[in-house]
Amino acid sequence: MEKAKLIDYTKFKLKPREEIEEIFKRVNRIFIIECLKCYRRFDDNTSEFPRLLDILGEAGRKISGNIGIDFLCNNFLSRKKILSLEFPFDEDIGVISCGLGVQFVAQVLEGKSVYALADSLPQSANSTTEVGFHGISLQEEKCAGCSECYLNLTGGICPLTRCAKGLLNGPCGGAKNGKCEVNPNIDCIWEKIYERFKKQGRRLTLNSVQIRNYSRPSLNLRKNLSVQNQARRGESFYGGLYPPDKKENTANKKIENFPEPEIVTIFLSQHTGKRARPLVKVGERVLRGQKIGEAEGFVSVPVHSSISGKVISLKEEIHPASLKKELALIIENDGENLIDPSAQPFRDFRNLSKDSLLKIIREKGIVGLGGAMFPTAVKLTPPKPVDTLLINGCECEPYLNSDNRVMIEYPEEIFEGVKIVQKILEVEKVFIGVEDNKSEALKILERHKEKIPSIKLLSLKTKYPQGAEKMLIKKVLDREVPPGGLPFDVGVIVLNISTVFAIYQAIVKGLPLIQRVITISGEDLKKSGNYLIKIGTPLREIVTHSFGEKREFFSEYELKMGGPMMGISQTHLDSAVIKGTTGFTILKKSSVKVSEERDCIKCGRCVEVCPMQLYPHYYVFYGKRGEWEKAKDYKVEDCIECGCCEAICSSKIPILSFIKKEKEYARNASKT
Repeated sequence: MEKAKLIDYTKFKLKPREEIEEIFKRVNRIFIIECLKCYRRFDDNTSEFPRLLDILGEAGRKISGNIGIDFLCNNFLSRKKILSLEFPFDEDIGVISCGLGVQFVAQVLEGKSVYALADSLPQSANSTTEVGFHGISLQEEKCAGCSECYLNLTGGICPLTRCAKGLLNGPCGGAKNGKCEVNPNIDCIWEKIYERFKKQGRRLTLNSVQIRNYSRPSLNLRKNLSVQNQARRGESFYGGLYPPDKKENTANKKIENFPEPEIVTIFLSQHTGKRARPLVKVGERVLRGQKIGEAEGFVSVPVHSSISGKVISLKEEIHPASLKKELALIIENDGENLIDPSAQPFRDFRNLSKDSLLKIIREKGIVGLGGAMFPTAVKLTPPKPVDTLLINGCECEPYLNSDNRVMIEYPEEIFEGVKIVQKILEVEKVFIGVEDNKSEALKILERHKEKIPSIKLLSLKTKYPQGAEKMLIKKVLDREVPPGGLPFDVGVIVLNISTVFAIYQAIVKGLPLIQRVITISGEDLKKSGNYLIKIGTPLREIVTHSFGEKREFFSEYELKMGGPMMGISQTHLDSAVIKGTTGFTILKKSSVKVSEERDCIKCGRCVEVCPMQLYPHYYVFYGKRGEWEKAKDYKVEDCIECGCCEAICSSKIPILSFIKKEKEYARNASKT
């Protein structure tokens, strides 16, 4: 079968030789900024600079330097790169890109003469097709794709796209106070063109203008959507997505006790760091809250039994986070729920020292409950001074409502937990960030926050991944965690709202982390809700509770631990709930065959949505070549694995699978 040909939708080509030669007659020194092209098969051969040198010959000596930039029209990332360059006062700028990139550079470097060295290409010969918007841009500048770029004549400002009348031969004479008579809300662009030439000490001359094809639809057809996209993309933080919430099914369902499991599978590794060492043997009877696994090393925590009963096995099962076999204790429930004597409350916690509180938190096995499962006692002993505690109540994943319900039903306990953490960290400033789709939680927390006068409750824009700690720190405190850094590098500790609740339970109630609130939601469920569920509850019991008996579950449904964005697809119902389980999302598999993966066409969507300001298409490029080490040059270790890039990828590429391998490679390389 003949292989389908990948169409090259490159949006510009170098101008004809005679035009380039004419431009170079006018300049003394010129620096070249080149867009590395988009909408074409992504490979190494994207640069037009070598061909420009071939055309110029001896005139190429006028070029003082050059830089290639991915997605030159990206107003956020590319602006930073351009402004970081240093140009001599008398140096001009040459741009190899579509008209959008030329206009962008001219806007950023307004005091310099900018020359277009390429012409934009229309993407359809059919004049009835909506064409004209080149690139995926965060700025207002647009390119009409009108085949012949004459931005050199107008100082890098396109009158076709920015003049309400589309005038190409100068101002109409109807402008009033610098505003257009057709639309008084916009500037007269021809006055802007004249002002730019005046600033550069140049004279505007229009010798001839090619007649354009005005049968194409107006650019206003897409204006509203484009403006909306630009605004939403930059709201709160750069990048991110607005996936459907899907929270309405469980948002108003109170927390219930999940049915008691007949057996529990308690993994000895359910925290970041070294696996716990088993303390009990097969055949031994254990009590609820009893320590059954001892922490091994500083970055580790103990593990406790969530039920009373008999240890019937110590074996390897598929871990729901790593999807690899990990050692677990299998305990049979005796139904008595007898509590271990060690689970003693500390009601006078205000008289306990900082070290005593930290010891209790460690001994009770508390870890971060947002999913990362980092030992909380370690997080609360930062190596640098901190001045701010930031509580994360965003819960930005679709479907999930566990944190939401904890805030609604346990506000007093949360604020007591905050006081405990304040005492440990010795900080006064406390912020609680909650997304604005959780109005009930915000109202309830507002009523209780008077218990801590210094606390500030913030309603944040609902946007994914608002709850990622680096996004949250930037939005709330306007502090930027450096690449490779952690929150304490900017004086902040971030805790999930459910972690604070677990700290309260550990100190005030004496309960180790043996149960947590999770959301079970999704499609076609007979029962969904928010449940207080015991650690170690088998996934099989969750599916049975949600559906009843379902033998061919995986042929019809996908079970994700977590939400649809960052959730981990489960393959084995004999796995179990762990401390980092925020919920289970059950999604019906599509009856339509999923599109096959295609080649990356460098559309730039993954770059536009990456909240960490990375270039994910390079992770695919080097991953497919097996050149794992090169991903480190593109800061793969800073990736938070939010899944935005994969969700929006038009070529259906499993980008996260490459990222995870490259991060693992980088971690292993740093150890050697």
